[in-house]
Order: sequence, then structure tokens, then C-alpha cells
Amino acid sequence: MHRMQILGITPAEEQTYRHLLRHPGSGVAEIVAAPWHPSGAGAAAVERLKALGAVAESDGALWPEEPKVVVGLLAERLLAELHTITRSLAQVYTVVRSLEDEAAATAGRPEEGDTPPQDSRLMERITDPTALRARVESLALSTRSEVLAGGLCEEVDRRVLRLTLPLGLRMLARGVTVRLLVWQSMLADPLVVSQLRRLADAGARVRVLSSSDSPMAVCDGGTALVPVEPSDIAKGAFVTTEPGMVSTVVNHFERLWADAREFGDG
Repeated sequence: MHRMQILGITPAEEQTYRHLLRHPGSGVAEIVAAPWHPSGAGAAAVERLKALGAVAESDGALWPEEPKVVVGLLAERLLAELHTITRSLAQVYTVVRSLEDEAAATAGRPEEGDTPPQDSRLMERITDPTALRARVESLALSTRSEVLAGGLCEEVDRRVLRLTLPLGLRMLARGVTVRLLVWQSMLADPLVVSQLRRLADAGARVRVLSSSDSPMAVCDGGTALVPVEPSDIAKGAFVTTEPGMVSTVVNHFERLWADAREFGDG
């Protein structure tokens, strides 16, 4: 079981660090070519571990830093990211209140020459299932370039899964790039495998995660959707266009994507 993901480490990066704890001084070339890395991702994993201060390179060999030091560094980094997100959230609600006050003052009538914003809500919390479905369908309809969707699992509400195939096929037909991450456990369901195969045949890029992660989606790199409670999508979702928060979700997706295997590769 991978335990360092809560600190922002991917499973392959964690396996690399644990291997080096057991075999300190392993050669860089050996670690880069290790079988637990997705194809071509070994060098990037080593460089990221070095950048995080988890390993050090000397004369072509890799040496792990002390676990207490590494966990401390990762925890500090995570706390800094959480602090940034918290400050962003505080700013979001201040902006929302300001915009709502201005809208109330003008009774919704823009002055001549003004261009009213299409949507002043940088963050929405949607808990009604019907409203959430409508919001997801609206996002899918307005997506023009790329959608990232990850963390689909057997625990996710089946209504969400039933949306995935038709919406995905529609976006692919419009030329939208679709990248989809699913849990390994989902492949035990023949119906899910059939749906994923249809999406892949239509042009979607599908990869499989060996371990669990919270559901997420990003449309056109500008709107992110994440569950209110990571373990229970039925309790609703946040939809945000706040750049810092969207960037955090995108970066998390990309880390998972780099560590996942291609759908159909065994």
C-alpha cells in the first residue's frame, strides 16, 4: 500500500524512494529503467525526488535522505500549498461578495459601454444531484479543447458513470481531447470495460491507476470540478474557475497521469 501520496508523492516515486532505502547507492541508470516506472517516466521521477530533497545524486549513484527529514520536507511543502489554497479561498469569497453587492446596487442593469461578466461566481458548491448533473452536462457542452477526468471508481455514484460515455463520445465527436483516469478495480466490471473501450476506440486517452484517488475533472484548463467530500461524490461537488485552485487540480492530475498505465496494457 502506498502511503506517501498524501504528501504529494506518486506511487512510482514512493517505490523509488523505498527501493533506495533498501539499496542505497543504486545507479541512476538502474533506477531510471526500473520496471515500476511508466514507460519513459523514470528520469522525471528521479529528478522530482531530487528536487524535493528526498534523494541525492553523487558520482552516478542515488542516496536516500533520512525518512524523518524527507517526511518533514514534504509535510512543510504540503502545508505551504494548503496555506496558499486557503488564502485563495478567502479571496474568492471576498470577490464574490463584492460582485454580488455591485449587482444588487445596479439591479442587474449594466451601464452603457459596460460588458457584464458571463459568470461572477469563481466557486460554486452544488449538492443537488439534478443540478450537479445539469452543471456537468453544461461544462461538457461548452468544452472546446480538452477535458481531464480522473479518479473514477466503483464507489462513484453510478449516475456519474452513466454520464461519462455519452458526454465523452459527444466531446470526441467535436474534436475535444479527452483524457480519462480510472481505478484498476473498475476493470473487474465488464460493462465499465466495454464503455472504456468505446471511448478509447473513439479517440479518448484512457489510463489506469493502481491505487485510489479522489474524483476530479478539468475543462479547457479553466474550470475544475472536485467533490465536496473526496470519499462521497453523492454529497455534491465544488465547481471553481479560480486560477490557483484549477492549477492545483491540473498539476495533481498530471502527476497521476504520468504514473498510470495505458488502458489495455495488461
